[in-house]
Amino acid sequence: MRDTLTTFVIVSFAYIISYSLTSGFVYPIQTALLPEVSEKTGLLFLPHGVRIIAVYYLGWKAILFLLPSTYLMWFLSVYGNGLALHMYQPVVSIIACYLGVKLTEFILFVRPSTLNFAAWKYLIIAGVIGSLFNGIGLTALQHEVEFAWNVLGYVIGDVAGLFASLLILMYVFKFLRHYRDM
Repeated sequence: MRDTLTTFVIVSFAYIISYSLTSGFVYPIQTALLPEVSEKTGLLFLPHGVRIIAVYYLGWKAILFLLPSTYLMWFLSVYGNGLALHMYQPVVSIIACYLGVKLTEFILFVRPSTLNFAAWKYLIIAGVIGSLFNGIGLTALQHEVEFAWNVLGYVIGDVAGLFASLLILMYVFKFLRHYRDM
């Protein structure tokens, strides 16, 4: 029970921090530099990395661990920032990431726990597939006319966010290893 609570807190904290960084730091910079792009999509969405990594390590349980934090951030975005986000958007995004990881497992004929190559390669493949499902699902929810361009926008933002999340994690772990050795 204690391990489950700890995992829930870590996953929720990671999602909330990544979403806050994206909406409070990345998006304002993007809006200042590229205002015409910012109307349609974000070019760096860090929470996608958290979702993919959570599903990779936790499997279907990640859906349950991610739901509260994704709906908290959805609520703050819709009622705090006035963004027009569909009510089912958090569920679609989490399920898309789960499908991305499972489809990658099927395509590569390997389970994440028995990888014989670097896990980051698996995460990138799963992230791209999950992002594609996410873009299709969210664009369909919003009934967008420019379907292909919107899906492409989601894929770019999600995959860039996944790369950035993995890079940030790599440096956090290096720092922790260095700090531990001191």
